[in-house]
Amino acid sequence: MKKVLVTFITLLATLLLIVEPGQSFDFDGELNQLAPCLNYVTGKGGDKPSSECCKGVQALKSATPTTDDRRAACLILKTLVGTIPEIKDDKVSSIFKNCNATEAFSFSKDVNCER
Repeated sequence: MKKVLVTFITLLATLLLIVEPGQSFDFDGELNQLAPCLNYVTGKGGDKPSSECCKGVQALKSATPTTDDRRAACLILKTLVGTIPEIKDDKVSSIFKNCNATEAFSFSKDVNCER
């Protein structure tokens, strides 16, 4: 699990470098808040995400009010989800619902972020 967390944080840091300048979404702040979700999306955290994870999901939702923000976050999350084989698509796709958050956007390894 420690290796997965290190991979997650390393990929997150790398992805933050490819963000286009001028976008308003605060990738550092909001995406780092999703780190507590790692146990849930890898199937190691039970059937429900932790309260810390849900706080991160709510922060992500609040931080992506525009279509451009949601697309940018979706692209980063899609890339991140696709690079960690332990992540379960069903857990990722249900995270907004399980955190009682109206889905801002969906993401998985195969999502089309341009919609």
